[in-house]
Amino acid sequence: MTIVFLDRDGVINENKREDYVKNWEEFVFLPKAKEALRRLAENEEVRIFIVSNQAGIGKDLVTAAQVDEVNQRMKNEIETGGGRIDGILCCPHTPEDQCSCRKPEAELLLRAIEQIPGGPQRRFMVGDAVSDMVAGKKVSAVAIMVKTGRGKEQLDSMGAAQNLAADYVAEDISEAVEIILQDIRH
Repeated sequence: MTIVFLDRDGVINENKREDYVKNWEEFVFLPKAKEALRRLAENEEVRIFIVSNQAGIGKDLVTAAQVDEVNQRMKNEIETGGGRIDGILCCPHTPEDQCSCRKPEAELLLRAIEQIPGGPQRRFMVGDAVSDMVAGKKVSAVAIMVKTGRGKEQLDSMGAAQNLAADYVAEDISEAVEIILQDIRH
């Protein structure tokens, strides 16, 4: 069994809003995201979990119910396109809360792992931020940084240190899925 952790904003949908995605009208799928998720879901040995920091809840810019609604509609769209999401876990806290579930902490990922009977043999984390890579590394996941969302900016600021955080750098979720599928075929 393989588990793939996906950040949401910047990996699956655009991450251009300073005030967070608050409703479905503000949610915009990135090109190739639904197709990539369909390809990933074709492998029945792969479990796909969204693990997302949603500080807008803690900042009172969006409610947990609004985030849940956006996530459910996203999941429905992905499933309509032949993809699958096995679980969605969100941290509602701000960085100032110093909780254990906000990435770069690994609690959300550990909760997802607990849902896999016998535990996953392979683990992958796909994200657009260093915090995603660090959280993935804490659970021994192969860390894949995408250049979409904040990814390119984060990579540029990391410089030579990027190799410490990411095992792979991908243009987008489509390329990240190809890396994952090649890895699990071998």
